[in-house]
This record gives sequence, C-alpha cells and structure tokens, in this order.
Amino acid sequence: MTRAAPLPDSFRVAVVGAGISGLACASTLKARGARVVVYEASRRPGGRAATEVTPVGRFDYGAQYFTAESSDFESWVTAWRDDGLVERWTAQVIALEGGRTLDKTASAERYIVRDGMQALGRKLGADLDVRLDSAVASVGRRGSSWDLLDAGGRSLSHGGFDALVIAVPQPTELLRRAPELAQQASSIVWQPCWAVLLAFEPASGFEFGGVFVNDHPALSWATREDTKGPATGGIERWVLHATPRWSALHLNHGADEVAETLAQAFATRFNFGFRPTLLSARRWLTATPANPLKSPYLWDAGQKIGAVGDWCGGPRLEGAFLSGRALGHAIVA
Repeated sequence: MTRAAPLPDSFRVAVVGAGISGLACASTLKARGARVVVYEASRRPGGRAATEVTPVGRFDYGAQYFTAESSDFESWVTAWRDDGLVERWTAQVIALEGGRTLDKTASAERYIVRDGMQALGRKLGADLDVRLDSAVASVGRRGSSWDLLDAGGRSLSHGGFDALVIAVPQPTELLRRAPELAQQASSIVWQPCWAVLLAFEPASGFEFGGVFVNDHPALSWATREDTKGPATGGIERWVLHATPRWSALHLNHGADEVAETLAQAFATRFNFGFRPTLLSARRWLTATPANPLKSPYLWDAGQKIGAVGDWCGGPRLEGAFLSGRALGHAIVA
C-alpha cells in the first residue's frame, strides 16, 4: 500500500469502537501524525477477537484463528510472529460432511494469538488513547467539529473532532448525518452465533484440534482450546459454535439451555460421553455479515465521517484489519 501523506498534529479524529478494524484505523492515523481517541463501550478492546479466562483455562469464544490471504496483511502477520505475538496453529483441522471425514489441515495456513485472541486487541491498542466503558449513543455537529454524546446527552468530545470513524458492527444510527453511508450500512444482514465454553473429563482421545461440522442442524464448528495453549490439569477445553440458522431460532433462549443443548449435540455427533466441569454460553448478535460490501470502507469526504469493519472488506479478521488500515490511509485533513 502506498504510504499516505502525514497529517498535522492538530488534526483530531475520533474512532468509535475498539475492535480490530477500529484499532487498525486508529493506529494508522496516529502513525500519520493525527491525534486519535478511541471510544469503546465494553471493558476490553478487540471486539470479536475475544478471550475469556476461567479457572480451567482460557477460551477464544469469538474468532478462533485467522488467515492471511493478502500480501499486506501477511507482512503484518510476519512481524507479529517475529515479536512472538502470534504463531501458526498446527493442529489437525477436519470437516464432517455426511458420512465423510475430510482433512482440511492443509487447506489454509491458520494463525492463533499466543496468549489468546484478545491479546491482539491489546497489542493494537497499546500505544493508543483507548477509553473503555465509554459508550457513544449519538453524534452531532458543533460548528465544523464532530461531537460525541453519551446516553445522557453529555459530551464525550472535550473540544470536538475534525473527523469521525465508526467502527462498530451496526453503525447506521451513528451515521444518520451521512444518509448515503447510513443507507449502505443498513443493507448489511447480520447472522448471530451462540458460542459455548465447554470443559470436561475424561479426555476425548480425539486427534483433531478443529472441526467444521457441515452435517448438523445446530453445531457448525468445534475447537479444542488446549491445542492452542497450555493444558490445565488434564481437563479438555472446547469452544462450540452453533449454525447461524439455529442461533437465530434460539436467539432469546436462556444461556444455560443453549449450552446444555449444544454440548449434548457435540456428544451425540461424536458419540462419546463426558462430565462437564465448565459449561456456559455466550451470544454474538452480530457474528458474521452475510452480505459484506465490496468497498473496504465508507467515507464522506465533505463531512469527514466514515465507517469500517469486516462488513466492508470481508467477514474475517483480515478483512476487518485491512478495512481500518485502508480508511486510515485515505483520510485527509
């Protein structure tokens, strides 16, 4: 990618959302000289690159791994590997289709974050002004500047911003002052996903670390987490992902019920029994964009407002990262 021109240090940019796309955009803008503030509603950065740490070990319950298909992203992955942040996931990956078992290990080079996927968000945000627990409810104009407001109508901006980047999965409401962008964002259909954290004894004896389950109405994917990090006391740790359709049909069911149902589906599909030592479910309302835009970002140059995310560049971690980078290079003062 061609190196963008520097920005004046008086140029202030607000990025709403500290997922991978927002952090990539913010770090790119900061490298160009802009003053950037990132606002995140939750207590952690990284978005769907999420990790939960439990007494029996950690679980990457959002993005399980990532791939690198473009030379630009591959160069970043190489740097992260050199830094010890990421490593290749060498576990066997299979796919189940009807009565067949297909080995998918060599179908892609898969990477994991050594200390859990959430560590990537921490790395990208380490040198940024990231304000956690800061939910932006609406945005408005104050003269030529952008003003960010919380749910109580209080300003979060402290002087306003020259440009505004929305980096959340459903940005339509925050893009209301740019109707053309809002209309494009509103066309995205989001698929939900229930994720289950499962730990059990005795050991399964399975040789694979990941499995695409293409022949089950509820279960779509399972990862053996201890193939991605240190085992804890001999207890196996798994993350189960439900299919988009099943997740949508059970969207408002209780988490305990969902966890038990998917754990039983896992046991039945693989024909083995276990005793859970941990079983819980997490719900992603916006897990995957079914119809991502072809453009890597949205941008209104007149008002200096735009949006980024994997719903622009492709529904993968790579797409989110490159979307943020692309807009970070495109913005001019």
